[in-house]
Amino acid sequence: MKAQLEKTFEVPQGSDLVWEHLIDPNKVMDCVPGVSIDEKVGENHYKGKVGMKFGPIGAKYDADIFYDEIDVANKKIIITGKGVDVKGQGSADMTMTMNITDKEEGGSKLDAVMDVTINGKIAQFGARLITTVSNQLFNQFVTNFSKKLAKAEVSA
Repeated sequence: MKAQLEKTFEVPQGSDLVWEHLIDPNKVMDCVPGVSIDEKVGENHYKGKVGMKFGPIGAKYDADIFYDEIDVANKKIIITGKGVDVKGQGSADMTMTMNITDKEEGGSKLDAVMDVTINGKIAQFGARLITTVSNQLFNQFVTNFSKKLAKAEVSA
């Protein structure tokens, strides 16, 4: 089961602060509900956990997270995540491309494209539920990320 989401959001902070947070998994991953980073295992490669609920069923994945591309000049990142259900009931893959641009009136605009593939028990719920849950998680990410940026801006 595959789903693609395209999202855009804006924050009042400049792109340098936004970029600094996005390229640091310890600053950004805790903004995603259910995601934790456990260890760095190589250059731009991390191991962690991903937990989420799809309707009545919850899933927990052991995940490998990779920063596949960190394009400083264009402020573009590509992150992939590959997870295996801890109960052996499926897997999930995600690729997210995010571009950051400065807005003329100040602040930053972030454009994200996420491709999500889910296999196993969760996939039976179909693209509609997966898309709904993914949208909810993304909205929670935006809220948490915005709060973290505001705190960082105040303490800077």
